[in-house]
Amino acid sequence: MCGIAGIVGAGAGNREQALASIQIMTRAQHHRGPDDEGFWAQPGIALGHARLSILDLSPRGRQPMTSRDGRYTVVFNGEIFNYQDLRFRLESESGPGRQTATDTEVLLEACAKWGLEQTVSQLAGMFAFALWDQLRAEITLVRDRFGEKPLVYAWDGQTLAFASELKALSQWHTHRLDPDGVDAYLALGYVPAPLAIFRNCHKVEPGTWVRRKLPTLGESARPLENHRWWSGQTQAPSRQTPNAHAHNTSTGQRKQELRSLLGQAVQQRLHADVPVALSLSGGVDSSVIAVECAHSGSKPEAFTVCFDADQSDLPFAKAVAKHLGLRHEVFKLNLSGMEERFENFACQYDEPFADSSGFGALALAQALGGRRKVLLTGDGGDEVFAGYRHYEYVGVKQMLKRAAAAAGWMDGNRAGENLPLQVYVQSKTLFSHQERADFLRQQSPGRAFDRLSATRAFEEPAGSALQCALWSDRHLALANGLTHKMDMALGAWGIEGRAPFLDHRLVDWAQTLAPDDLVRGRQKKVLLRETYREFLPSAVLDRKKHGFGAPVDVWLKGPLSKIAAELGQAPWLAATPAGKMNAQKRWALAVFSQWARQWNASW
Repeated sequence: MCGIAGIVGAGAGNREQALASIQIMTRAQHHRGPDDEGFWAQPGIALGHARLSILDLSPRGRQPMTSRDGRYTVVFNGEIFNYQDLRFRLESESGPGRQTATDTEVLLEACAKWGLEQTVSQLAGMFAFALWDQLRAEITLVRDRFGEKPLVYAWDGQTLAFASELKALSQWHTHRLDPDGVDAYLALGYVPAPLAIFRNCHKVEPGTWVRRKLPTLGESARPLENHRWWSGQTQAPSRQTPNAHAHNTSTGQRKQELRSLLGQAVQQRLHADVPVALSLSGGVDSSVIAVECAHSGSKPEAFTVCFDADQSDLPFAKAVAKHLGLRHEVFKLNLSGMEERFENFACQYDEPFADSSGFGALALAQALGGRRKVLLTGDGGDEVFAGYRHYEYVGVKQMLKRAAAAAGWMDGNRAGENLPLQVYVQSKTLFSHQERADFLRQQSPGRAFDRLSATRAFEEPAGSALQCALWSDRHLALANGLTHKMDMALGAWGIEGRAPFLDHRLVDWAQTLAPDDLVRGRQKKVLLRETYREFLPSAVLDRKKHGFGAPVDVWLKGPLSKIAAELGQAPWLAATPAGKMNAQKRWALAVFSQWARQWNASW
């Protein structure tokens, strides 16, 4: 977990002014990297880095870092979990020569030796970095496969300014709302890449890089180049052979493969020069991660956060901790100081974010802040091994929704283009198309889904209806909602989250599984549960899925009633009184209103 920042182009023409600007941008993200900071500038470019020291805690690990040949300079946020394997390969080809014990140096020297594209394809980890190529006078912004690390930028045709968080770009935009960003938020509860909530701001898509080459003297400014370096579909089964993997291996073999891949992912994520903790929710996913920690010889301290109004997960978390002999601490989130917490929630997430479970994530991060720097989580298990309830009936649901859309009876009809996935996404929207149009009636019509149609989440994946649904969730909700929630919450308190289920080698393998290994009737995560049945109490493995959402209806009627009452005075609610909306819609609008006030957002 670090904060990176940069300015490339006209805005970095004056070195002294560029350094002053990059310091402001970097220090706006000091919470992400409170241990150290570094700045670097040359004509046309300035880079900054706020460091959270996890590997090689010495000053040698400071960034920005330049390669030994002087060609490349990088600012890097994240972790390359297979960096030791890559270092071994580099040294076997070029001989020893390392100067630090960091993955940042391995990344730099790999780019110098193998080139950027070959290097990123071999990285196993979570990362967002900016690589400056001195020889070609170009900057490349690179983001990991599942959006675990954020990377946002502002672009006016002359200056490219980028950072880990949108708050660091305040001097590069006008705080004017992007109608498409607002449209997306009202539909999904978050703003997915490449959209951003402010005009002239964008997010680098997961698995993509954005490149800017500085123009030569007398040359007009060049447009940004977008390149998708990872597709994520190479190992998915075809529609004609959806059970290919099941036909070639036995259930026992698949269990062994799962244990091997997940065990490797956990072991690599336990590697750090500081203590590693575990977020233990009491669900299947975090419990499985706890098992693999124990099997690797590690017993990290476990932490659980729960709401006073809902402690149904707590007994299961306690049972797993006791079963594995883990030291366990519980944080309870009560109603005291809720208005202040709500203001902090709206501020910290940079953009309006309607997932109420972000409250719990922030509470956990605040409790751990200053005590732990690294936290393992079970994030991604539901999207990789099919843990959500809608996976039980997704085939029937897609068939009915497809028919309704074709008849023009629902939102999301795109003249038949990639209709199944369009239907699936649109059927999960928070506010309908007409409600969003009413909200945006004074602005240009929202075109969020038209702009998103070219993104990976809207591609037509191979496989069954279940595999299509998993693809959509992984590349839309997971890569833009869940990962954003955890990174922003933990980053607010200088903590790095690590999610073994999002190891791309494990995800690629899981895509080859037959649907029966994932969902059978009302049973979900079938193979995952059966693989770990001998290691965990049956009560944990056989429990029903329980989400981590906050009791927003109780909050809006109680400690946040004053904020809820103000919704009735909001001009955009004239056509639909807040009292006639369900709690989730009122919550989403309350979050938006609070966020807009704190960020001085305007049309």
